[in-house]
Amino acid sequence: MDKLYLRGMAGQYWYNATEMLAYALLYRRTPEGLIYEKKVKYGEDKLQYINFYSPKVRTKEKMPLLIYIHGGGFVSGVTEMRNTYISNWAKKGFLTASISYTYAPQKVFPAQFKEIFSAIDFILDKADEYNFDPEKIILAGESAGGYFISYVASCLSDKSRLDKLGIDFKHKDTFKIKALISHCGCYDFKNMVDKNKPQAKFPDIKMMSKSFFGKDLDMLRKLLSSPDGNICSPQITKDFPPIFVIWCNKDLLRYEAFDLEKKLKENSVEYTLYKCGGLNSFHAWSIVTLFKQGKACFDEAYKFAMKQITKS
Repeated sequence: MDKLYLRGMAGQYWYNATEMLAYALLYRRTPEGLIYEKKVKYGEDKLQYINFYSPKVRTKEKMPLLIYIHGGGFVSGVTEMRNTYISNWAKKGFLTASISYTYAPQKVFPAQFKEIFSAIDFILDKADEYNFDPEKIILAGESAGGYFISYVASCLSDKSRLDKLGIDFKHKDTFKIKALISHCGCYDFKNMVDKNKPQAKFPDIKMMSKSFFGKDLDMLRKLLSSPDGNICSPQITKDFPPIFVIWCNKDLLRYEAFDLEKKLKENSVEYTLYKCGGLNSFHAWSIVTLFKQGKACFDEAYKFAMKQITKS
């Protein structure tokens, strides 16, 4: 095994260990009134599964759907650690689908997108079974998950990206996103590996980027600086869906949110830029709704989502 792969695996073991500890601390039983379906397989690989939450009592009216994609620096991520956050949406009447995917460096870009779009196809095929409204879909995620949901939206704005990535997404002509909820998301790899950018000082960002693309830093920077490098990050156009962008004030990746805001403004995309502070000031802690600031962040994100869902 080469050093690049070994460094990524070392990061994976470390970050997953810390996430398992966080999961143990944050664990809560399935709230009363909700159904939890764990590890519903959408593929054959170990991490190709989806966790669903839904209200036990269902009306005849179809539910809105929240699709969640976890973060973890592309090399890690305990899907179940996000259960408390995701169950909050189910309490509000959403069907929630939390997608798991294979980490880097075991698989590299664009393999994760092939899995994610496969998972979305699987979910959409079950619209009648789960009684959700395919016209009322929200995508949410934190950190690397913020990158994934923005990239998915970018592929819908420019479907030629799917062909370039070799992705056969059978719902590409009917899948619609009402809004994105991005917690401390990363967006532009060119900035994240640029030593002159503050977000490049985020812990282990170089290891994570190299592992995700399977390239050493010089090769990755060369790719990102070339015309072909645009395929590596989401591109914002006027057709990009409304997005609720959350940044935490002690997070070095907050600069990604500020750069994203400029692109959203340039393309007249509807957005809200929301600061999460206090005990939720650290990277991706905005999904922790046990604290006052995290709860307030959730409430504002929910209001934003409902605003988009109720638009005609």
